[in-house]
Amino acid sequence: MRRGIARRLAPLVMVVAVLAGCTGEPAPTTTPLTFEPYTPTPTPTPEPDPDPDDATVPPERPDLSQVDAETAEALAVYFLDLYAYAFKTGDLVDVREFSHPECRFCASLISDVEGMITGGYTVTGGDFDTTDIATTVVSSSFYDVELTATQAASNVYDASGALAATHEPRTLRVAIGVLNESGAWWIRGVDTTVGQ
Repeated sequence: MRRGIARRLAPLVMVVAVLAGCTGEPAPTTTPLTFEPYTPTPTPTPEPDPDPDDATVPPERPDLSQVDAETAEALAVYFLDLYAYAFKTGDLVDVREFSHPECRFCASLISDVEGMITGGYTVTGGDFDTTDIATTVVSSSFYDVELTATQAASNVYDASGALAATHEPRTLRVAIGVLNESGAWWIRGVDTTVGQ
């Protein structure tokens, strides 16, 4: 790739006051109170709202049976989706499968996710929306896929569940080198630039 890799990729306190007063007036005559045995009313458990950011659903794997620019483009977009998915789940199976041994960005991604898992961190959000995709056929086996990727805001939580970091949405211009070698598809490299 012709650009260097840019690293991105960090009580309710309820106060109850009880006031008692003495007015000096004689106490009124009252009828003794009687109480029925207390029977708690079951509280229905609300159904959780569907989570639009469901980290357990992996991105849909594209059809990689053809060797052409469209397939290279589909793999590039899929790899960005895998990036967000891997951080939210720790699942690196497909990331490893498509990471070329010489892809430094890929190696960094894998290392970062492994470190997150070891440290007990979890991530929510961070999904990508891709637009303005342009694919150049560099050779019969190598493709340069350039696109604009808008990444949603994300939160990082530590092992105790406390918020450790918040990342604002950002827009990146991304170039992804996609290689087909001996019938296998690879991500050969990824360059990112903040902004467009």
